[in-house]
Amino acid sequence: MKYRGKWFWSSLTISLALLMAVVSGIYAGGVAMAVPIAGVGGFTIEADQIDITKFKLFPHVGDTSDKKSVPQVATQMDADIKGLKLYKDVHVPGGAKFRIMITASGVVKSSGMVLDMTRIAADHNFKKLTIKDNYSSDFRRKFEMNAPFLVLKKPKIQGHYLYNDSISLPGMKLELHKIK
Repeated sequence: MKYRGKWFWSSLTISLALLMAVVSGIYAGGVAMAVPIAGVGGFTIEADQIDITKFKLFPHVGDTSDKKSVPQVATQMDADIKGLKLYKDVHVPGGAKFRIMITASGVVKSSGMVLDMTRIAADHNFKKLTIKDNYSSDFRRKFEMNAPFLVLKKPKIQGHYLYNDSISLPGMKLELHKIK
């Protein structure tokens, strides 16, 4: 087996830096992850199932690495996530592409989650869904969606900002993979 010191030390350094950022956020009382993105790209969240309580959704405009104002939706919720995969594909100089991936082997428990996104694909199951069209001069207050309980099966979410008041990540792994 060939030893590639440059790749090993690069991936170890990136992995440790990301882990330190997550640990620092947890220590500070919250976990925030704002990942710079290309175009409408972003980071991707996939899971087997997400059980959500206290769900709220409303219009939002946020920035990306390529654009200052991109229409998005902002969501607030508490969630139990089974089979979490959170990843970001990053292009590096020289044409290489890497995937930074965070996974958890147990049920991830999050409270006070704020997630800004541009896309979600999943099988949805709402209970007591309320959709409101409100009169307001502020576009963020013109539309809202609420549900006390929501289940997403096999979701794939394009996120741009993620914050948690608290989160548990049992069996967390942070990995760096080169994509061909």
